[in-house]
Amino acid sequence: MYFINEEHELFFINKLKELHQYKKTDVYYTSLIYTLGICETTRKHFDTIINMKKGEINIDALTLPWQTGTSEKVTRMAFSLWNGCMYDSEEDIDNRKMSSGYSPSEIFACSYAPYFYEGVKLRYPEYTKGIIENMNGKNCEMER
Repeated sequence: MYFINEEHELFFINKLKELHQYKKTDVYYTSLIYTLGICETTRKHFDTIINMKKGEINIDALTLPWQTGTSEKVTRMAFSLWNGCMYDSEEDIDNRKMSSGYSPSEIFACSYAPYFYEGVKLRYPEYTKGIIENMNGKNCEMER
C-alpha cells in the first residue's frame, strides 16, 4: 500500500485502531479512511466529514467553506467508495440532482490519482488483485 506521506500513513493507522473499537473494519470503512487521509484538509476535517461511531457520512461537508477544489475531489472519491454517492448535498439528493464532480475525469485529474487507485484496491480487493499481478509480469492482459 502506498501513502502520500508519513502523516497519511499515521492517520490511516490511528483511524484503523478507532475502527476496531467500533467493530467496523470492512472494506467500506478502510477505503474511506485511507482516501480521506490523503489530503491534509480532509484529515483535519475528518470528524466533520464522517461520524464513524454512527457510520454516517456528512454529504453537506462538500459545501463547507474549508473545502478546496482538491479536497472536494478527495471527499467525492471517499463518498463514492463508501456508498456510491453521486450527490453534493442533501438538497441534491432530495432533488435527484447528480453531480458531474464524481466522474472519473473530474476526480482523477489531480496528483492524488495514484492514491485514489489505492483506495479503489482497498474497496474492491476481489476485483483488483489479478490486475496488479499481471501488470508486474510481461502479460498485462486481465485474467478472464
